[in-house]
Amino acid sequence: MDYQNEFIVAVRHRLESGSARQLSRRYKKGELVRVRKGVYVDKEHWLGLKPWDRYAATARAVAAENPSAEFCFETAALFWGLHIVGVPTHIHLANASRGHAGSRSPNTTAAALAPAGTTGLERIRGYGIYRHSYSTDTVYLRGLRLTGLAQTAVDVLARSSFTKGVVLADHAISAARFPSLFMSKAVLGTAVKGLASEAKRQRVNLILGFADENSGSAGESLSRAQIHLLGFPAPELQYEFSDARGFVARTDFFWRDQGVIGEFDGDAKYLRDEYLGGQSAREAVLAEKKREDRLRALGFKVVRWDWATANNPALLTAKLLAAGLTPLRNTPGRTIHQRTQG
Repeated sequence: MDYQNEFIVAVRHRLESGSARQLSRRYKKGELVRVRKGVYVDKEHWLGLKPWDRYAATARAVAAENPSAEFCFETAALFWGLHIVGVPTHIHLANASRGHAGSRSPNTTAAALAPAGTTGLERIRGYGIYRHSYSTDTVYLRGLRLTGLAQTAVDVLARSSFTKGVVLADHAISAARFPSLFMSKAVLGTAVKGLASEAKRQRVNLILGFADENSGSAGESLSRAQIHLLGFPAPELQYEFSDARGFVARTDFFWRDQGVIGEFDGDAKYLRDEYLGGQSAREAVLAEKKREDRLRALGFKVVRWDWATANNPALLTAKLLAAGLTPLRNTPGRTIHQRTQG
């Protein structure tokens, strides 16, 4: 795919029209955003993008500016389709010389509009460039140069906190959620051997050892990792329940000994058409309530939480304690907190 067609590229525009003055006029009138040097996009389109989409578009603009750009770490993970938590602050590039390595601030700009004197970009995040002095092979994927899939996954895991790492690892090994590209733990383990330090190898191996292909979503993976760090007993995943009327539900988490069922509720469950199965959001909520009533009638306690709770150890602890769960111990993984550069 030619990502230059997504943008107005000054070099191409000049070849086709004989001049770049029209771009300058449109930029000064506030109609265009300069994403990278010589790479423009319609401002209203740019302002309407969600953060993840704007991040991906910024990376594609980097490729339009420099077709030889080689993406690594979280940026490569995004284009491979791996699940990562949170939008990175930088576009990550590999194979930079030592003299060119380091971070650069965002340089996406727009002209100020009179009389307000604002550009419209004040309320949104821009993404800088982080060039890494990291020599590695890259492959082509849809017109972009990326580090290989297994290498990308392991590189991101080596930079991640335990919780964020589990989200990616669970997804990477899941044939159900990552069907065309999923990898075995053995394949990822081979890639781990190429990491530069023993500390990184130990970190990634700990995450891979905990990873579970049965985790049903990124939110469930994040929750499971937090539950582990908080010292609560490990739940059974995707347990199926039936009553006299037949199948009731396949639940996210089940603590058999305590008689507790845990459910992670992501917004997509009620808002995205592919999750609603032809129902309206209201119908989906009512169906979920009836499902939960049947689980309670079987004698189980049901506790639910969302992204905000899964991301907040104190809130999740309060939820689980109120449901009757008790922490068993402080696990070794609790000390794993790695700050990601960029």
